[in-house]
Amino acid sequence: MNPGYNPENIKNLKIAAEHVGRPFVMNDSQESDDQSAYFLFVGKNDGKEVIYDAFLYTLRAEYELQLYEAAETLLQEKFPNLKNIEEATPEQLDYLDLLADEIEQRNEIGVVEFINIDENVEMGVAIDVCLNVETITPDIIETFINDFNNDTLELDDTEYSFSPYINEED
Repeated sequence: MNPGYNPENIKNLKIAAEHVGRPFVMNDSQESDDQSAYFLFVGKNDGKEVIYDAFLYTLRAEYELQLYEAAETLLQEKFPNLKNIEEATPEQLDYLDLLADEIEQRNEIGVVEFINIDENVEMGVAIDVCLNVETITPDIIETFINDFNNDTLELDDTEYSFSPYINEED
């Protein structure tokens, strides 16, 4: 049985969350910062209480990720012998930055809010959430959990670009 559905584990998480005065506890096995957070909370899945293992991050972080993934793809096309970005030379890394800048200038990357739920994990239910917020704070996490658990979460399907080369008002 998935231990995320175990009533004792759920009870222990609720106690820990109550102890910190929030409906969640940070997942200390993962690193969090102001652009992302790993946390655990109790919710329902198919009518049963479960522990959600959540990763919440900003839309800007998603934009940066997609930008550099696109630039890495172009870099590997230019240097087919480069198997791993960690093996890139300083010159190749400079070229990577140039490619990212060119992609931004052409405004090729657009991102939207999303949520991915994966029930096929060892512990509870994994959930990745990307929201258009400036930073990830305890209040943002709490609002997300409340909206998610009350089935009132509304994701924005507007495509955003964080390119400094565009005027969003156009």
